[in-house]
Amino acid sequence: MRTSATRRDFLRMMGAAAGVAAGATLPGIPSSASGATGSTPDRQDQRPLGKTGFRVGTVGIGAMTTRDPEVIRFAVERGVNYVDTADCYMGGENERIVGRALAGIRDKVVLATKVHIAAVDGMIRSAENSLRSLKVDVIDILQLHGISTEAEVTDERAREALRKLIDQGKVRAAGVTTHRGQETVLRAVATHGFYKTVLVAYNFRSDTGVAATLKGALGMSEGLSNAIRAVAASGIGVIAMKTQAGGYASPPGGFSPHQAALAWVLSNPGVATTIPGMTSYAQVEENLGARGKRFGLADRIALGRYALEIGDRHCGLCGACGGVCPRGVEVPNVLRALTYLEGYREEDLARAAYGSLPPGRNAAACGDCGACLVACRLRLPVGRLARRAHARLAG
Repeated sequence: MRTSATRRDFLRMMGAAAGVAAGATLPGIPSSASGATGSTPDRQDQRPLGKTGFRVGTVGIGAMTTRDPEVIRFAVERGVNYVDTADCYMGGENERIVGRALAGIRDKVVLATKVHIAAVDGMIRSAENSLRSLKVDVIDILQLHGISTEAEVTDERAREALRKLIDQGKVRAAGVTTHRGQETVLRAVATHGFYKTVLVAYNFRSDTGVAATLKGALGMSEGLSNAIRAVAASGIGVIAMKTQAGGYASPPGGFSPHQAALAWVLSNPGVATTIPGMTSYAQVEENLGARGKRFGLADRIALGRYALEIGDRHCGLCGACGGVCPRGVEVPNVLRALTYLEGYREEDLARAAYGSLPPGRNAAACGDCGACLVACRLRLPVGRLARRAHARLAG
């Protein structure tokens, strides 16, 4: 674990960098991520989180891969006021890390965690365990984890459990998270009420590809970007995750596309905040450089180069390939696990995600399959990626 001295050393480096010649930067930090960038944001950088009553900075922190509580504290000191975790991250350890990070500064953040749909009593026990792990009296946003259908949005067990938790003062508002069927989930939340927020996977590749273009032209889909705008306009707070399209290493040339990717997401006024993962002080500074940043030509060029770099690897998380494989492979979850490995460079997380797939649902069947029948809107080589995932993550 990093110490507070490490944080002081980092701040000392930033202060020294401010005095060097224009254009010089710290390793891994773009020139726009100056000390001024990290100052506490004013209200112009904050957006209402739907009708929850909270105002949140446009850049929050997704703590799923953050192992050092000092990184989270550093982000809060730099003005981050939205922190997202889950009871299942790191086998429950991530909530405890967040709890240690927020000791004494709990009132500075909107705190979100997650619960899976289960029996009412089980969901209540799960939330109470989260309260203990986080060492807090109340969870600001408790989200149903991994929702993909309208039926899950209207699940009465979940609503009953969350109502009880809200009535008991243990939870302030309820939300959902989604990786698949995202437009369906967004519309269902807006239609049926009760849930106040939606956490959605959204980045500059979300509406791209031939299939997405055709669906839009045929009126089969309004596109995730438009769905976010419409649902946010109805009063739902939309939070964006997976904003950096996997977080793959930048292509050579000395530029970082990750600020540009965040700026792209935040150019959609329907997005209240974002939760990029941050595992180091440098990543905190880099991501905070997107606050108040206008998405311009240089950003388009940066993302174009980044798209070429990751083009045949990164799953766009549209979920359209779900249920398509005739042999039952859960393709979206297989490719998401591969992204955790190759993009996030989190082997333990990738193995846990891949290992959680039910028997017969991982990519073992892809080894002796001839031509893959699963089409991808981004034209990814699904069969090859699935076989690579199995070779690297099975066992």
